[in-house]
Amino acid sequence: PPQDRTGRQELEIVLGDEHISFTTSKIGSLIDINNSRDPDGLRCFYYLNFDWISNYGPSFIIPASNFDVLYEPCDFFQELNKLFANAKNRIYISSLYFGTDPYEYKLIDSIRTALDKNPSLRLVVLLDHLRGLRIDNHKEKTTSKTMFLPLIEQYSSQVDFYLFHTPLLYGFLRQILPTRINESWGVQHMKIYIGDNNLIISGANLNKTYFDNRQDRYLKLNNCSNLCKFFIDIIETIAKQSFKIEKNHDQPIFMGKYHPYKGNNKQYRLEVEKNILSLIKTYQINYSKPKLLLNDQVLVVPLIQMGIFNINYDRDFNIYLYSHLPYKSKLYFATSYFNMTKEYEKELIDNKRQDTTISLLTASPQANGFYGSRGISRYVPAGYTENEREFIERAEKKYFNDGQIQMLEYYRSQWTYHAKGLWLYEENQDNYPILTCVGSPNFGLGL
Repeated sequence: PPQDRTGRQELEIVLGDEHISFTTSKIGSLIDINNSRDPDGLRCFYYLNFDWISNYGPSFIIPASNFDVLYEPCDFFQELNKLFANAKNRIYISSLYFGTDPYEYKLIDSIRTALDKNPSLRLVVLLDHLRGLRIDNHKEKTTSKTMFLPLIEQYSSQVDFYLFHTPLLYGFLRQILPTRINESWGVQHMKIYIGDNNLIISGANLNKTYFDNRQDRYLKLNNCSNLCKFFIDIIETIAKQSFKIEKNHDQPIFMGKYHPYKGNNKQYRLEVEKNILSLIKTYQINYSKPKLLLNDQVLVVPLIQMGIFNINYDRDFNIYLYSHLPYKSKLYFATSYFNMTKEYEKELIDNKRQDTTISLLTASPQANGFYGSRGISRYVPAGYTENEREFIERAEKKYFNDGQIQMLEYYRSQWTYHAKGLWLYEENQDNYPILTCVGSPNFGLGL
């Protein structure tokens, strides 16, 4: 039967002398559920609309009180420093690179203190090979590797330091491409920081600008041992197919069976793909989708994206989400480098629901990390601005500039912008999102 303007529907069945009446009404948000006669039953039904999320990764249920949202770069540094200094059993660091400035030396000191106090503590570091060996301070010849060498030498039984090398850069191309440009062929981009059973997920690298005046997102999860174990297993699996820096060895030693840029490159990629997929499937079995979430619980589903290994959980999740946005919902995006894939553009513009609104936030040219840089990279901000212009022109042509899709640029004097993520809000529910993504993806090419 047709619904009235409030979403109510009524169906009456007459069978002989019996009259059976059914009525329904629209569930607008969790507020409607909590005010209903059967909030527990309706809540279970409501979450069935989101159980598809568990198709893209294992499902971890974590109390909402275990989450801390960090807002400023200085907060990120302070929490990171405490995370490392207070660790007793394990420290895991996965990042693009590790800087060479006073901030980073303080982090090294905190890690050293933890290693001194706890002889059984294990430190595992996974960085990108190309970026981790790039010289940051030409006067001192320091790199990410040299920052950790004293710890490797002093605590060799406790420290494992790995460098991942992309399999996309090999052969003659690897020999001729200069530093920095070669990083365009692919890097290790996971930003995961673990101390014991506490975890910080971010898009921020470990460099002074990310601790000072580069805005990013940072989410701290406390007492989440199972989630930490999942990320640790991901890091360990990649580390087994990476290069290791060992005591008294100048050159990185490859740990895997197949080499990423020598020998059977294809077999290397298949090996990593097989191991990561097997790991994720095992966790999906052990941590399957929940039947019910309580008011004080949060469902956390890690989305792993490793396109070079045909692992595209994050990409597939986003495509499904964009094509199944709830009624009159609002979707907010944030990305530091606007370079939207054609698949995402198609869902957000061509296939978008007419009753939804989308807002995108990205860095202004002045807030782009490449602004004012030397060489060809100084043209990068202009390239992203052109991407924005083309996207908005397509959206305006489709929706006649009626505000369904908006583009905003972040500008703050002397600051740069590096935050990524999305937030999904229900109709008439602007206080808290029903879904958010935090991490390192930029929603762009190179996934």
